[in-house]
Amino acid sequence: MPTKVPDVSAGDLPRTGTQAISRAVMVLKEVSTRGKFGWRMSDLADRCGLDRATTHRILSCLVRERMITQRDEDRHYLPGPLLYEMGLAVPRYVGFQNACAPVLRRLVKRFGGFSLAHVRSDTESICVARAGASVYVGNPMDVGSRWPLCASAGGVAMLIELPPEERQRIWEQNLTQLRGRGRGAIGALKAMIRQSETLGFAFNRGQTATGVVAVACPVFDGRNCVFGSLVLVGLDQNVSESSVLELVKAVRREAEVLMNGMAQAS
Repeated sequence: MPTKVPDVSAGDLPRTGTQAISRAVMVLKEVSTRGKFGWRMSDLADRCGLDRATTHRILSCLVRERMITQRDEDRHYLPGPLLYEMGLAVPRYVGFQNACAPVLRRLVKRFGGFSLAHVRSDTESICVARAGASVYVGNPMDVGSRWPLCASAGGVAMLIELPPEERQRIWEQNLTQLRGRGRGAIGALKAMIRQSETLGFAFNRGQTATGVVAVACPVFDGRNCVFGSLVLVGLDQNVSESSVLELVKAVRREAEVLMNGMAQAS
């Protein structure tokens, strides 16, 4: 059974007309986490902590409005075209995504592997661009995928730049999201965060995927707030200890290119 979304159960929602909006947004966010595979209605209801009838009413409305679509062959619910259309009206994010394309290609051309760009979404990171061939055997980092901030190098690069109180809040909520992973996996994430704090950049050598190394640096917006991150990923066998700093320097330089562009646009 899917893990229930933390802190947003029906009992926690306001008893006003905004309750329906809160529930619809919660459903939309969960649907967006499975952009390719989609959700069965029953699993989505369990995930959101809603009863089947309420979930069906929300989904029916969102399908009519084209914010969610239902795939004919398996009846799974997926993100709809209106979400994409509305996203185009957020120039800062569209501009960042477009600016990342040549940056990521340069990193891959120089070092191989593959590269990613993330933006922060409160307690999560969202992959908005990528280049190169994935080296992951498990869960891929596809464009549009959402991950807890503590669960990847790209997220940790943003997490360690936040104030301590905010980091703790995010960590506690991420733990709830990841409670099915077990102590070993959670311990590995803690070790990655501690090491990254010490190094001053996000560094993941096999903590989330065996045989994979990732380095990541934050991207700040024109107000000097954490906006996103750049990630470079390669196979462990191709990344020596001595080459890590070279990778970090290159990623930082490209992050500065993006930050300069954002500062000029703000």
